[in-house]
Amino acid sequence: MDPPETWRAAVCFDAPSTASKLREAMDALGWDYERDRGMHHFSRLYIVISMPTNSYTFRFNVKRPIKVQIDVYEERPNHSAELRFVEVKGLDRKSAPKVRELLNEFAAMLPRRPYEFFWQERFRAGLLNRHHLTARREWSRWGL
Repeated sequence: MDPPETWRAAVCFDAPSTASKLREAMDALGWDYERDRGMHHFSRLYIVISMPTNSYTFRFNVKRPIKVQIDVYEERPNHSAELRFVEVKGLDRKSAPKVRELLNEFAAMLPRRPYEFFWQERFRAGLLNRHHLTARREWSRWGL
């Protein structure tokens, strides 16, 4: 079974510290990458109207040993919630084992599993928020 071309999962740490740990993991594995920045576009709900907005993206363009793009960003879907994501673009059958190795190294550097959200985070975003509910399943695809 081929992996999806783009993989995205919620992570329970803020974007700057997630990007820092991801950079440390890539350095530990000896990967060649360039740091970049970008904007992630999403919709934010104001009362009953959905408004488009942007967030800062920490971007890593990996060149060696595989060619993928890794984005780390935050979304604020409402006034109190903050959702953080790791997104890997350019996946294929050849790059999937290396991405698995990177994500396992990244998760080992964190003080807790990347999908273990505090109850306050879950409550602010909504107890049935789909990103919090599916985070464990998304991370388990990589053996975490």
